[in-house]
Amino acid sequence: MDHPATKDVTDVIVVGAGLTGLACARELRQRGLRVLVLEAGKRIGGVVGTFEKNGFLFESGPNTVPASARGVREAAADLGIEGQLVTSRPEAKRRYLFMNGGLHELPSGPRSLLKTPILSSKAKRRLMTEPLRRFVQGGPRAPEPTFEEFLAERIGSETTRTLAGAFVRGVYAAEIEDLGAKSAFPRLYAMCSEHGGLIRGLMARGRAAKRERKNGAIPLPGPRTSSTDLISFAGGFRTLIDAYGRALEGAVSTSTPVAEIDRGPGGWRAVLESGESLACRELVLAVPAPTAHPLVALCAPERLDLDGLRDVRHAAVTAVHLGLEGAPLPPGFGFLVPPDEEAKSDPRTPRVLGMLFISNIFPGRAPSGTTSITAMFLGGEVADLIGDRLVDRAVVELEKALTGFRATHSGQLEMLSPPRVVASHVQRWTDVIPRYAPGHADRMEKLAASCTRMLPGLHLAGSYVGGVSVDDRIKVGRATAEVAHGRLAHLPEPHEEETEHVHREPLPKGGVS
Repeated sequence: MDHPATKDVTDVIVVGAGLTGLACARELRQRGLRVLVLEAGKRIGGVVGTFEKNGFLFESGPNTVPASARGVREAAADLGIEGQLVTSRPEAKRRYLFMNGGLHELPSGPRSLLKTPILSSKAKRRLMTEPLRRFVQGGPRAPEPTFEEFLAERIGSETTRTLAGAFVRGVYAAEIEDLGAKSAFPRLYAMCSEHGGLIRGLMARGRAAKRERKNGAIPLPGPRTSSTDLISFAGGFRTLIDAYGRALEGAVSTSTPVAEIDRGPGGWRAVLESGESLACRELVLAVPAPTAHPLVALCAPERLDLDGLRDVRHAAVTAVHLGLEGAPLPPGFGFLVPPDEEAKSDPRTPRVLGMLFISNIFPGRAPSGTTSITAMFLGGEVADLIGDRLVDRAVVELEKALTGFRATHSGQLEMLSPPRVVASHVQRWTDVIPRYAPGHADRMEKLAASCTRMLPGLHLAGSYVGGVSVDDRIKVGRATAEVAHGRLAHLPEPHEEETEHVHREPLPKGGVS
């Protein structure tokens, strides 16, 4: 069908209807601009979505965001769904590491840190004395340290690999030595640099938050929460995606892959695989680096260095969602496996990166009397496991965890028989989480500056810039919209003769949603 925006030059075309593209398009529309979103897939949302299986509710991508996620809360309020935000159950504050055959609860404060068997006495001393060693940032020409190097200098190697190593595997599906300290964790690195240490920085942040509350800071939309709570929507994150879809009704075309982009009279043009050419004044690429690179390479001058975009590595992740009977779960959010723990296992046997106890985190995720989990694996390690074999692998990992919990929590969590799987779904993602390697932030900053000079009106907004969290993606989308709007405010409207060359045929059958 013809879209109104294609009858002349559209103000902005957004390629990609993941969370970034949707947030960008929504902001552009609110600012009064004509916008068209082109999505290659059959649905909007990218990796973000929710599905139901035999009464169980599972997320295809992120399951939670911190209660402090301002971008998510503000987006919910803007879309009129803040009343559907829900807070995690109190038990979700408990988290575990699988180590030495046992499931050990992560320390929640200084007192539990002193008692935890997770770390040796030497490691605890190193960690507790971190405030006494002032952090000195390297010079302007010093290479960016890996996240492992940065943390090992602050809190010691053992704590770094055990705690931070497990965290990085859970968030990035990467190893801690693969990420750059400043690129992957810019706020943490800046806080440490500003205050001379991690603990000093955390204490300063706590004092600042206390002052804000005392001075009557405007509360965030949605439920009142503590700083350690998590939030989602009662119906899962599809609630957010569906709300964006309603807000962008008539402006999103699914099943519409873009084959080429190029400069054109009045700005830019997107050439679809169908051969149709759509003109716009500004163009936003809200797609992963492997998709963005060939599109930009076709229209970029030779002097534009695209190696940084081409070389962004991504993780492949496989999620196994299970609905279970006869599998009482430990009270808590789930568990992670530190890198050194996985190294002890048989390399021929894939080990889980971590596991979420889904039915523990939010109410309404599993029918009464049942439980649900999501097991995360590196995609390459389970590529050959298909169907029931992969489900069986996830059940084995769960049984190990439950046995490990009973070993460290005597008398708790009796299980009379093996868990029975009553619902299962396997989700395989490729090129899903970009790895912010050392130097990544600087390379992306230089690339953005070069595009501004050589390809004005083209905006790179994929998950390789600005962070990988749900909150980051919303913020990047809105910030990109602000930049595009600012440019358009200073550009003249295109003349009619500048649009006459545009070939106008109906959009593909995927249609405009």
